[in-house]
Amino acid sequence: MFTERYKSHHDASRDLKKRYAADTGGEDYLPGMMTAVLAAGAASRRVIYLHVPFCNKVCTFCPFHRPDELDRRQYHRYLLDEMRKVQDYPYMAAPIDAVNFGGGTPTSLSPAQMREVLDGLHSAFSIAPGAEISVETSATGLSDEMISVLREGGVNRLSVGIQTFDDDARRLLGRRGSGEFAASRVAAAISAGIRNTSVDIIYNYPGQTDAQLMHDLGTIAALDVAGISFYSLMLHEKTPLYRRLDDEAKVKMRDLGRERELFDGIFDGLASHGYKMLELTKLVKDGRDRYDYMEIRHSGGSCIALGHGAGGNIENYFYHNSHSVPDISDDICICSRGRVLRPEYRVADALIYAMQKGGTRLGPFSERLGVDLMSLFGKKLDEFSDAGYLTVSGDSVTLTRDGIFFGNNLLSELFKLG
Repeated sequence: MFTERYKSHHDASRDLKKRYAADTGGEDYLPGMMTAVLAAGAASRRVIYLHVPFCNKVCTFCPFHRPDELDRRQYHRYLLDEMRKVQDYPYMAAPIDAVNFGGGTPTSLSPAQMREVLDGLHSAFSIAPGAEISVETSATGLSDEMISVLREGGVNRLSVGIQTFDDDARRLLGRRGSGEFAASRVAAAISAGIRNTSVDIIYNYPGQTDAQLMHDLGTIAALDVAGISFYSLMLHEKTPLYRRLDDEAKVKMRDLGRERELFDGIFDGLASHGYKMLELTKLVKDGRDRYDYMEIRHSGGSCIALGHGAGGNIENYFYHNSHSVPDISDDICICSRGRVLRPEYRVADALIYAMQKGGTRLGPFSERLGVDLMSLFGKKLDEFSDAGYLTVSGDSVTLTRDGIFFGNNLLSELFKLG
């Protein structure tokens, strides 16, 4: 049925924000509205996202913007200043349920800078007991000193961007250090007490062999990581990897049959070691990695986003921070644009996330949206069921393995209906 595969979870919700935009008379892009929302206070669960837009080395496949104009030597103070600007608003009085440092590579900050930021975080906000505090990192960012700083600062979850443990593939993808070194740093973090350590790997990169995949899976199993996020390589123009590949190699990467073989290899290979599906592209073991930050964010919670270019929401106000430091306002952080969305948006977003976890009951979401989803989606659900992508029992929809592989395609098609 599908001739291409949507690889990003963002593909499942294209144009959803436009559909649920509130009519605010054209004033919804005023950053001042964010101040009003913060001042009002609210009851939803909340998380904090801190963005560090730097990498010590850029991967050959990565298309993301990195701001050359920012001074990374001062960036940690920039984050601390943002914390101070929001900490006294009524909205921030309730405990924070999860914190996520993303990027970029947050551990491109020095250990001393990271310590200051973590100390500032705990000083500015009330962090709920047992709250997940997560940091994205590379293997090279996990020096013994950095691991110690993270542990002392309350970090209890790591997401390590390994991409692969194969040395040849690491050179192709622009990763620093050998696969053996990368594995040793993951092991060091776990041994230091951060048991909720997960790794990211990439598959379907140019020339990947079955042996290379099995090496990655064997290393992951031996490390006994809490979870694995696995992503099929997305090839972007204007990246070094794209320029390096000839047309034949690019065509081979679009071979859905080969991509599916590797996908099944990951699912089946790790299932034999006790890993189970949490999301379309994430497997976890023993319930150690719940990924609370993402769960709360996509279950009606609010995300206070701090840092250059970060995006978040406070209740139904969704915003992005400025990409330019000089745009920082004394009024409210660096929020440069935002929009108010109708409450139904967060319900639809929660439904998409529930489906991305393998399936859900549509009834409760129908009640919250005021729409009979079984009727709205009925024809498409029958079509997808006949094609073997999902099963329907009453108001419950469950993805099959085929449906998991094409999950973002299915959701994109369903949400085109209304």
